[in-house]
Amino acid sequence: MKHLLTLTELTRNEIQQILEMAVQMRRIVLSDCKRGPQLIGHAVGGVWKKPCTSSAAFQLAAMYLSGNCVPVFGADNELAAALQLGDMGVNTLAVSCDNDNAFRTLTLRSKSHVVNCGSRQYDPIGVLADLMTLYVKLDGIGNLNLLAVGNRDVNKISELNYCLPLFGSNLLWYLPPDDVATARKGIVLDKAQAAFAGVDAVLDLGLTAFSDEERYYGSTGGITRELLDLARIDCPLLGSRNYVDNGILKEYPHNAVSARESCYVSVAMAVLYLFQKN
Repeated sequence: MKHLLTLTELTRNEIQQILEMAVQMRRIVLSDCKRGPQLIGHAVGGVWKKPCTSSAAFQLAAMYLSGNCVPVFGADNELAAALQLGDMGVNTLAVSCDNDNAFRTLTLRSKSHVVNCGSRQYDPIGVLADLMTLYVKLDGIGNLNLLAVGNRDVNKISELNYCLPLFGSNLLWYLPPDDVATARKGIVLDKAQAAFAGVDAVLDLGLTAFSDEERYYGSTGGITRELLDLARIDCPLLGSRNYVDNGILKEYPHNAVSARESCYVSVAMAVLYLFQKN
């Protein structure tokens, strides 16, 4: 694997390889001694709009494996900043940029490995972290029905629609019928009760500004207990810690936020290691 721009360009075996390596890397993340020798002498250059989960994860991933990460935040031109880091000799470029074409340009003009840390269309590291979280919480990612709710982080939808069927699973997406602004992809249901019925896990994509929470979640503040009770027992909730129980905002006992954070770092470590091997 030379670059990671989108999971839709990978085979099932390649995705499986990353996840299996990430499971091994998670042992380091969860251990007291967070230091491995795998990336000695490896430099990561990162470009992000601002500090975020992705930037923290790649800095930690490099550090945990004895490499180094140099982050750049708020560059006026993300492509130019990434090319500059590449010219300075970094082994890997971890870049978040809305312009998907910029990543293709990077692969052509830089000798560095390139990883997409979030663009307008794709979020391969985030999707891998979601898949790994499902693997950890549900003992695998085969024969599952994952429900996505919300209209914000929709750059995950195409990759989830591609990846899950490779493992015999499905993605459902609940959108209220009056949301005509969100481009519908894959299996989209417009009745909340039908969407939540029997699903194995729920992914809260979040909402764009000025979206009416009640239309998407059934209540202001988060997904209601009544909807989550329609899913499988102990249904993991990704993307949110909270739900609404009898009108009161509470922490959902089966939320997978903490697990997902550790999985995100583990995936970043796995990708950097596989880059270094190649």
